[in-house]
Amino acid sequence: MRRYRDRIVADVCRLVEIPSVLSQGEEGAPFGREVERCLDAALEMMAGLGFRTCKDPGGKYGWAEVGEGPLFGVLGHLDVVNARREDGWSHDPFQPVVEDGWLWGRGTQDDKGPVVAAAYALKSLLDDGYALNHRVRFIFGTDEENLWRCIQAYCAREEIPQAAFTPDSTFPLTYAEKGLLQLRLRSPQPAPVPCRGGDSFNAVSAWASCPRNGQVEAALDKLGYPFHAGEGEIRVQGTTAHAKNPWKGVSANLRLLRALKEAGYTGDIIRFTSDVLEDKFRFEGFTGEDLSDFSGPVTVNLGKFSWDGTGGELCLDLRLPVGRTKEEIFGLVAARAGEYGLTAEEYDWLRPIHVPLDSPLVVSLLGAYRAVTGDEETEPYISAGATYARAFDNCVAFGANLPTAPTSEHQPNERVRVDNLLLAAQVYRQAFLNCVVENP
Repeated sequence: MRRYRDRIVADVCRLVEIPSVLSQGEEGAPFGREVERCLDAALEMMAGLGFRTCKDPGGKYGWAEVGEGPLFGVLGHLDVVNARREDGWSHDPFQPVVEDGWLWGRGTQDDKGPVVAAAYALKSLLDDGYALNHRVRFIFGTDEENLWRCIQAYCAREEIPQAAFTPDSTFPLTYAEKGLLQLRLRSPQPAPVPCRGGDSFNAVSAWASCPRNGQVEAALDKLGYPFHAGEGEIRVQGTTAHAKNPWKGVSANLRLLRALKEAGYTGDIIRFTSDVLEDKFRFEGFTGEDLSDFSGPVTVNLGKFSWDGTGGELCLDLRLPVGRTKEEIFGLVAARAGEYGLTAEEYDWLRPIHVPLDSPLVVSLLGAYRAVTGDEETEPYISAGATYARAFDNCVAFGANLPTAPTSEHQPNERVRVDNLLLAAQVYRQAFLNCVVENP
């Protein structure tokens, strides 16, 4: 794959330069013009690689395919979570750079870099004269980090692949994913101090803020929570992390709400977060019991919140064990929240998945990874991440991050080692050989 190195890097950079964060939609660009621009750029790239392309007339998704026969899918997404230099980035998140062998920028790991690597993997087989016995379709989503309206639209209108993978996780592959339930809890009670924090449900909040207030500043000092007291605003610092493993982060939202309590303020939201939510992000505060199964515990993240003179809203992201139902967990949350005068409302739900380890798809993909890397020890994963593998039956998350490489998606300084991206492309090449090539 080294013959494509410069082209892969250039195309990843081209996509990363577009800040494809959800914004105000309009006709033809339901998730904002920057997201639409990134979709157009990706389809143009794929056309240049020799693929037939199609863009949803409503602008929610696009696809690019090559070959004939049964449909094999590769699902990737072009939208990204928000990023700001002041959140701890050493580089501008939307000005990608290659430095010391690393490619830096928002989307390099999640999910623009992996999508480009997989596209060039298939391109390399076509350039080498291999014949496909499937149509291979790259499906580009544009709302993965939010409500999956893109993939819902695709499933309603387009052909569903017989088998597929999404390059949006870690090798060797993920064969089971926990359920994802996002809820809004609302309180009609006015805030004693207007406050807000966080950017999205599915990330631990890196910041939370309120107006300058001497009592709150004293409480933050007493609690040892870092903050910046700027012109008219207190900004509490946290450490962001993906909500699939929130214990890797520190919630600025919880820190600010605790500081309000320490400063002597009260209210339904302060009491609820103090009594129920905790730094380990576990669900026991709702039930007092462990609801884990083979796929792990229930986790809960207060991704963002707002509270002002008209009331407050808490946005929770929960990851559910494969054996737990949405109805069970929603009922427990609603009952506990109701004790504090809060009402619960479902915002989003993604079903859990479990593809058996002995399925032909898993055997073929796992074999490709082991053949290329020589890694016979790392076992397939169960994940709390929410990937497009849930979109279709017989679909799994497959790379592109290597097991020993750092993960930085949804975090400051998102980056990927260029050599690792090329190795991932080599794994994808072998996977296509195993799955969609005539007489490999």
